[in-house]
Amino acid sequence: MFATAALLLAVTSASAAPPSGCVNAGSFTGTICAPASPGKHAAIVLLGGSEGGNSMERVASRFAQYGYVAASVAYFGIAGLPQALENVPVETVGKALDEVSRRPDVDANRIAVMGISKGGEFALLAASTYPQIHAVVAVVPSPFAWEGIPQGPGEAGSSWTLNGKPVPYVHYTSAMGTLFGEAFATHKPLDLRKGYDDAMRVNGAQIPGAMFRLENIRGPILLLAADDDRIWNSPAQCEIAVRYLREHHHPFADGYVHYAGAGHLFLFSSRGRALTQVPEGPVTFLMGGSPQANVDAGNQAWSTIAKFLQDNLR
Repeated sequence: MFATAALLLAVTSASAAPPSGCVNAGSFTGTICAPASPGKHAAIVLLGGSEGGNSMERVASRFAQYGYVAASVAYFGIAGLPQALENVPVETVGKALDEVSRRPDVDANRIAVMGISKGGEFALLAASTYPQIHAVVAVVPSPFAWEGIPQGPGEAGSSWTLNGKPVPYVHYTSAMGTLFGEAFATHKPLDLRKGYDDAMRVNGAQIPGAMFRLENIRGPILLLAADDDRIWNSPAQCEIAVRYLREHHHPFADGYVHYAGAGHLFLFSSRGRALTQVPEGPVTFLMGGSPQANVDAGNQAWSTIAKFLQDNLR
């Protein structure tokens, strides 16, 4: 219901067959892409957002071209997985890590995870759980668990589970339903950030209990935010993460960059597809940013991500 529109509109038109150089995963639902060069490589696990499905498959293919073994991991919205983004087991990522680390072309000491939006939230949870992860790229993420995204009205419970138990989460408020109702009635683009802002204001006391144990992450974290994010307040959420890491003395060179004038989907914006707003069914979601700011931020961010991974997965 609260889908953030689709990264797949920007980078992924998932096909029936994996891209060249890629294969369907064995123990998890997704795709593994490998470089043609011999030897052991660094690896990266990729998590898309609330569009669901195997939406990072094409991104995995691109990472393989740059020398990484890359795994696109689907965690809901496909047969055999939860159909809504609620109560998704973190063990989904654990299975992907196990399969990737066993590959003869992977150096198991050089594995990263990268997630976008809800996938950024999931990436931080997974990295807090699994010591096999040695670097994290979290794009417009949350460092704490939000309520899940149900199919239809009603409270969903947590987005995630760990060992079969719901991860503590921050609840939405009635503002979410009101915003959707107004968007349906007026046919105006939906500014979902207003709902998340209201939840942080009203239920902010739930945030400490919903925080992931970021201090357990065995490597540096790169947090990227968009100043004009109209899905949720990614700068505020990243700043919460930065303060938490500092207070808990995380012993790695963590980084935080926020991009002026950029919107939620800046990473996948192009001159022909600015992604300032995205239609999804009867509702158009505001993503934020301007066409130029999104393109500029995306170019800068990809360079920052490349350098971060090179520096930390040598």
